[in-house]
Amino acid sequence: MDGELITAIAATAVSLVAASVAVWQARTAASSAGAAKEQAALMRRQLEAEDAERHEAAGPQFVIEEPYTDTRDSDSPYGVLALKQTTGPALETVLVTAKGAGVEGLKNGPRGDLGNYPRVPRVDIGAMATGNGTTTVHVALDYDHTTTTVILDLECRTPDGRTWQRSISSSLAPIPEPPRRRTSRSPYV
Repeated sequence: MDGELITAIAATAVSLVAASVAVWQARTAASSAGAAKEQAALMRRQLEAEDAERHEAAGPQFVIEEPYTDTRDSDSPYGVLALKQTTGPALETVLVTAKGAGVEGLKNGPRGDLGNYPRVPRVDIGAMATGNGTTTVHVALDYDHTTTTVILDLECRTPDGRTWQRSISSSLAPIPEPPRRRTSRSPYV
């Protein structure tokens, strides 16, 4: 064989080996890039989850104080729930909806004359803040459910636009009438 032919064959063999190594390196690099993208996506999801957890933890919490059913209204009974914010930022607005067995909506009107005001599906109770007292929510009930459990769904918004969804439940029952004073028919008492 001629020296040039051997050199050409050797050069071709070296080129093929080099091309094979380059293809292998490209596949390895592509695989590494894919793994890096997956790792970055995983880290991004973890950071977003942590941000969501921090947001939820910083949100408002509520309690319901002294709930009862007022049955004095001749039109229909209604639940009286004193809603109090216990933690979280000052809120610009709190939208309230109510649900539960026998719940027919909310009553929206002045405290002294709720019987003449319509039932509405949602009430904006306005601004609230931690330690700022309570806001009374009136829940319209049907006659068969003066004792029930009410769930208040709250949509809370701060002045800077952050929002939270909260739910809180409470049992309602009429306030028992005080026991009547016994009178004796005996002339000696």
